[in-house]
Amino acid sequence: MLPFPIGITYGVYFLSTILCAMFLGLCCMQTFSYFTRYVRDDRWLKTMVAVIFTMNAVQTALVVHGAYAYLVTHFGDSSMFEVVLPAASTRFLLSAVVSVCVQGIFVIKAQGLSETRSRVLPSLWIPLALFELGAAIYCVAESFQSGNNVFFTESLKGVVVSYLAIMAFVDITITFFLAKYLRMLHRQAMTFALSEMIQRLIIFSMLSGIWTALFAFLDMITYLGFPNTGVYALFDLPLCSLYCSTFLATLNSRDSGSASSIRDLSTFKVASRPVVISMERGRYSTFSDGRESLCTNNSDIV
Repeated sequence: MLPFPIGITYGVYFLSTILCAMFLGLCCMQTFSYFTRYVRDDRWLKTMVAVIFTMNAVQTALVVHGAYAYLVTHFGDSSMFEVVLPAASTRFLLSAVVSVCVQGIFVIKAQGLSETRSRVLPSLWIPLALFELGAAIYCVAESFQSGNNVFFTESLKGVVVSYLAIMAFVDITITFFLAKYLRMLHRQAMTFALSEMIQRLIIFSMLSGIWTALFAFLDMITYLGFPNTGVYALFDLPLCSLYCSTFLATLNSRDSGSASSIRDLSTFKVASRPVVISMERGRYSTFSDGRESLCTNNSDIV
C-alpha cells in the first residue's frame, strides 16, 4: 500500500522545479564570474565549463517543460506521472552526463595534485563512470520502450538504485582523495597566499562532494522509501544543477598568488585579482618563485 496518493506529491515536483531555476540563476552568475576572472585557464577547461553550463541550462528547460506537462496540461491526472515523457527521460540522461563530466574533471585535478601521480583514483573512477553512463542510457532506452517513467518502472529499480549509490560513492571517494592531496600540499606551502588558497580549495572540494553525494543518497532513500510517488523528484531533479554549481564554486574559489606556485598546485592556470596579505609593518616576505616584497602597511597588495 502506498504511503500516500501520488497526487499529493504534485507539490514536490513544483518545488523541485523552483529549486532547479534558482540553481540555474546561481550558475549563470558563477559562469560569468569564471570567464571574467580566470582568463588564463586552459582552453580545454573553459570549453568544459561552457559545455557543462549549456547542458545544465538545457536540463533545467526540460524540467520546466515536464512541470508544465504534469502540473498544467494534465493537472489532476496523477497517472501521467507514470507515463514516460521524452523531456523527462532526456533530462535523466543529461544529469548523468554532467555528473560524469564534473567527476572526471575533479579526478584529473586530483591526479595533478598527487606527488606520486598515483593511478588508484583514475583506475577506480573509469569503470564506475562507464557504469553510470551505461545505466542511464539503459534506463532511458527501457523507459521509451515500455512507455513508463524511469522511476516508475519496476524492472529498472535495481539499476536506478545502483546508479545512485555508485554516484554517491564516487563523489565521496573523489572528495577523500582531493582533501588528502591538498592537505599534503598545504603542509609544504611556502607563502601565506598559497596556504590560504589551499585551505579554501579543501573546504570547497569537500563541500562539493558532500552535497552531491548527499542529494544522490537522499534521492535513493526517497525512491525506495516512497515508491510510486513523486517525492524522489525533490532530490533527483536538482542533481544536475547542483553538480554544475558546486563545480563552478570550486573553480571560482581560487586566488592568484604567484603564477608558478599555483601552476605547481594544480593543472589549472590562474590569473585573477591581486591577493591581499596581512603582515607586520616593515617585514620582508619571500615567495616560492623568488620574489620579495616589503610590507609597509598592515595590508599590502602583493
